[in-house]
Amino acid sequence: MLIEAIAAGVVGAALLWLVLQPLVSPSPLAPVDLDPLDPEETPRGLALIALKEIEFDRATGKLSDDDYAELNARYSAAAIATLDAVSTTVRCLTHGVCPESAARFCPHCGSGLVTEADACVACGVAVPADAMFCPGCGVRVRGE
Repeated sequence: MLIEAIAAGVVGAALLWLVLQPLVSPSPLAPVDLDPLDPEETPRGLALIALKEIEFDRATGKLSDDDYAELNARYSAAAIATLDAVSTTVRCLTHGVCPESAARFCPHCGSGLVTEADACVACGVAVPADAMFCPGCGVRVRGE
């Protein structure tokens, strides 16, 4: 009977510690979101979605012609700016400038290409200088 009481006390103390441990000593590292961005979450995707939404609102009669013209001009300029950023000269982080500006992958090593502004050609997300993979879509951007 005494052994059962001691075992119950040990199990109870262990469970209490498991419950209180996150409160007593929280983890120093914040969790990192490693999921790639959806195409709709990129600046290019957001601008294109906004254009589609104002087209729909105009077609359903929710926007007047004046409001539509103002919003269309604003979001078209944003979409063109993001598309121009992606359509600049591209380069491979391993081999340098690639001759095919319309390519998405380096013909030499197969790595993804980045723009002059260090943005991934595939998704438009900024690629850190020391990254092996694009943080947005996961494409390898630097060869081994």
